[in-house]
Amino acid sequence: MKVSFVFFTDPPRPFSSSVAQLAAVVRAAGHEASALEVGREERIVDAARRLEAEAADVVAISSMTRDWPGAAGLLRELESDAFVVVGGYHATMAPRDVALSPRVDAICIGEGERPLAALLDRLSTGTLDASLPGLWLRADAGFADAPPAADPEPVIDALPRWDYEIFGDVRELLGRGINTFGPHVDGYLPVRASRGCPFTCAYCSAPRWGKVLGLSDARMKNVRDVSALCEELADLRDRYAPEGFEFWDEHFPIPLAWLEAFARAYPRRVGLPFKVEMHPNAATRPRLELLAEAGCVLFHCGVEAGDEALRRDVLDRRSSDARLEQLFADCRELGLPTSASLMTMLPTETRAQAHSTVSLLRKLRPGSIIWSTYQPLPGTVLGEAAVEAWPGPARETFDDYDDLVSRTPADMTELERGETFHELATLQNELVTAAGQAPPRPLDRPTGKRAPSEGLLALLGLGAVRVRSARLDPSGLILELAADSFEPREIVLAPLEEGARHYRRAQHLGLSYRGKDAPRALLDCLDAMALRLASATFAEVCAAL
Repeated sequence: MKVSFVFFTDPPRPFSSSVAQLAAVVRAAGHEASALEVGREERIVDAARRLEAEAADVVAISSMTRDWPGAAGLLRELESDAFVVVGGYHATMAPRDVALSPRVDAICIGEGERPLAALLDRLSTGTLDASLPGLWLRADAGFADAPPAADPEPVIDALPRWDYEIFGDVRELLGRGINTFGPHVDGYLPVRASRGCPFTCAYCSAPRWGKVLGLSDARMKNVRDVSALCEELADLRDRYAPEGFEFWDEHFPIPLAWLEAFARAYPRRVGLPFKVEMHPNAATRPRLELLAEAGCVLFHCGVEAGDEALRRDVLDRRSSDARLEQLFADCRELGLPTSASLMTMLPTETRAQAHSTVSLLRKLRPGSIIWSTYQPLPGTVLGEAAVEAWPGPARETFDDYDDLVSRTPADMTELERGETFHELATLQNELVTAAGQAPPRPLDRPTGKRAPSEGLLALLGLGAVRVRSARLDPSGLILELAADSFEPREIVLAPLEEGARHYRRAQHLGLSYRGKDAPRALLDCLDAMALRLASATFAEVCAAL
């Protein structure tokens, strides 16, 4: 049987750890596997045609919550008789949401290795007639029974090694860069030493995921044996010649005995630089010293928000400013480069609190940052309180969920949102520039793209010209326009500044188009817009969003 895995990336990154592991399981069972990367800006219908060309017997979709609206849209377009199974965080946290898609035949609950192997065995022999552990099967009456319990792998060292080659020539992929941490493209190969996270942050799916899998059960070995791990990493080093390894654990192992064994074995048996992620409260000086001794060249942690009370009371992220400052100071003393992640537009967040994030980051001085816009997730403390704000069905492209969900907290205006993004982008650019001359990797920058409001459309008065989306970024308000007379193009509305170049000027606004030239119809549209917005201010336009 042929299994085609579908996974979603933003920015483009032709690698998925879930697919790498599951493809290895498929091939170990004697079946064929392929992988299809889908970009966030791809048209849904185009992705459906590419998937049909795979001519698969089984389509396996790995989906996060943000991906599911587009994935469901893809399935609506799919013209294939393939058996469809959906897994991943969203399928586990909200299986009944996935069950609403009439094209889904089975839903994987929790880890997929054992359920997928059982599914392929039953499909091959024609004996799939009921749900299995970890696999919720559609019956004649639909998904009428209760979802089954998960069927996790109790000893992850027993799993086959990741299949990197399903994504193509691995050395070529390393040259393109599939790394996550740090500001620059590099040739680090993703690997994993463990599964699960011991912390209970209110915005994160990991606590619920751990409960579903029963990771607290003493029979589960979710941390790999140091000797077996190092043996595999040495083989990967010899086969693919990566620059180093990037551990994609939800949380790098923290038992001191394990870290001590790792610090002894890794330099001798592997010897390549590596990167890890760890919660600030777990990153004690002894653990950092062991990481540095083993050869760690980048320590990543989540700062998430600059306001200590917001972190503690809303996010259940109980890391004080003093703890964060000590952590980053320890890393500097040990010569450990750092990176940090943070979220914007958090529940109850104000503009002052958002500004405090930048202030704290400037005090911590990480080498780089990754930032994203908060999204409520099913199965989380904050997500369950905002279930109505989950993304709705996508329409044309896989990022249409941005158009459908407001991502601005009640205590922040759209203009303040834009100011926050501008402030963070400025800091991010400073850090990337300071980090050296290597080419910057694609950075996860939230766009804030959304469908235009009726108020904005009325203010612009564009008639037959359609506004497909609107977003604020450091350069101004970006509108994507489309019409029968020209292809979709982006234009920029920005506050009028002395010396700035604009195609047209209103009293307070400058209007520009993106690209070297523009069709006459687009220029006519800009002329009409400049007249329409003759005395409007930038704040008034943003308020209409």
